[in-house]
Order: sequence, then C-alpha cells, then structure tokens
Amino acid sequence: MIRPRLPLLLDVKVIICGFSVTVSWVEQFFDDIYLDFMMHYRGEEVSRAEALFIQRALKAEPGVRVLDVACGHGRHMAHLPRDGVVGVDVNIKYLKTAKRFGDVIQADVRNLPFRRNAFHGAYIMHSTFGMFGEEVEMELLTWLSGVVKPGGRLLIDVANKEKIEDIYASLGEVWNFWISAGPYRVLSTAYYNPVTSRIRETRHIYRAGQYLGERVLELTLYSLGELRIMLSSVGFSIEEIYGDFNGEKYRRQSDRIIVVAVKTSGVSKTLKHAVEWASENRQI
Repeated sequence: MIRPRLPLLLDVKVIICGFSVTVSWVEQFFDDIYLDFMMHYRGEEVSRAEALFIQRALKAEPGVRVLDVACGHGRHMAHLPRDGVVGVDVNIKYLKTAKRFGDVIQADVRNLPFRRNAFHGAYIMHSTFGMFGEEVEMELLTWLSGVVKPGGRLLIDVANKEKIEDIYASLGEVWNFWISAGPYRVLSTAYYNPVTSRIRETRHIYRAGQYLGERVLELTLYSLGELRIMLSSVGFSIEEIYGDFNGEKYRRQSDRIIVVAVKTSGVSKTLKHAVEWASENRQI
C-alpha cells in the first residue's frame, strides 16, 4: 500500500486585522500554554537530573563553556554553572526567562552566530533535532561542527524511532494516548508514516477541565544508524549511547535515543559548500 507523504508544517497563514500574515508553526506550538505545560511535565526535579546528565556527558568542568541549542526558557541552563553555558533560541519571550541563568542570544539555530571553536560542547534536547527536516538538520550539524572545538562533545536527545515503528507495527498508522502533567490532560493523536519517517502529533489540550484548543507537532525520526552517518559526515564520532537520563544503555524498547559524540575532524569541503548554497538560497 502506498502511504501519503506528510507535508512539512513550515508556515501557516492567519488573518490579523484583515491582513494575511505568515506564522511559523513553531511560533504557534511554542506559546505560553506550552511553556506552562512544560513547567509541570518537565519540572524542577526532572530538569535538574537532565542537566546533571548533560554536564557529565559533555565533561563540562569549571572553565568549560557549552551551547544549549534551542534553549527555550532555560530549564537546563537553570541547573548548570551560569558562566559555563550559553543559550540560543528564536523565541524572544522564552529567552527573557532563560537569560536569568546565563548568556542568551536570539538567533535561528540553522545559522549559529558564533566563531569557530567557540564552545567545548553543545546539546540539543527534547527532539528539537527532528523538527526542521533532514536538510535543515544537516545544516545545523554542519554549523555545530564549526563552533565545537576538536575533542569537544555534542549530545543529541531524540525519540526512539525503533520503538515508534514497533508501535506502528502493533497499532497501525494512527493511535491515541493521554499525557498528564499537573492540571493538564492532553489527548494526543499520532500518525506515523514509515516511508518518510515522519510522525505528526495532534494534541487536544485541557487545563483543569477547560479545553484550550489543539496544537500540531511534526517530527522526522532518526534511527541510531542514521544519526551515526549524519554525525560522522560532519566530523563527529559517537562515543556513548543511552536510552534515558538515568544512564541506562540504549535498547530497542527505550523511549529515547541519547547520543554523545566527540568532534574528531572537520566537515568535508563538498558538504560545506552544499550547506552554504542551501543557506543562501533558502526561501524565507
């Protein structure tokens, strides 16, 4: 059976005061409701434990600076040494909170505004790697290869593609599940396309019994093998693989794939030129 291809959720048009305005799906999804939900879903205790894991994995000792890619409101920065982390995100509202915990910069993660070898390490959390599509994510890895010092480490946390495919094999291409966090109850409907390795999740959000509307999230899922190829092409070699932030080794049944890779070499000239061309010719 031929399955339909999921279109990328890049931008949508809304009408404001009679004018048609293009709004990124990221701006729609990552709003005040999402921020409040995350305060409950990934609260102080969970964020502290994840930050400690990051610090150990990146070997972030005193005097070492690491980059929090798509830092959001700084939930991990809050538990790392203030002079040891820099956050970058496009959401200025979230950065107003994050700047309490360290230096922050508003920027598109696809074009990082840092000099070469500026950081001893970097981390990308909570499936941010997967939100933009394979082409853009290769651009991101290429930029990170430039800003991370040789011998530095990169941590990437994504959903486990193999587990999702097992769910797909068991339940079919669409399934429902509930997420509970504090006063929130979220009914999620997930649609997975194994041909494109993309999953679309529609969330119906309730807070204290009141319906707040729906949000749509779409991710590209990567297997461990695919991550290994992508990272090696930009000079990173995977050193450790985990299935959760308790330090458990990765298994097919793990919820997450958490890879820690070491910068061993640079980006090939061919790939570098391809990324530069893509950046110059991207449609805004």
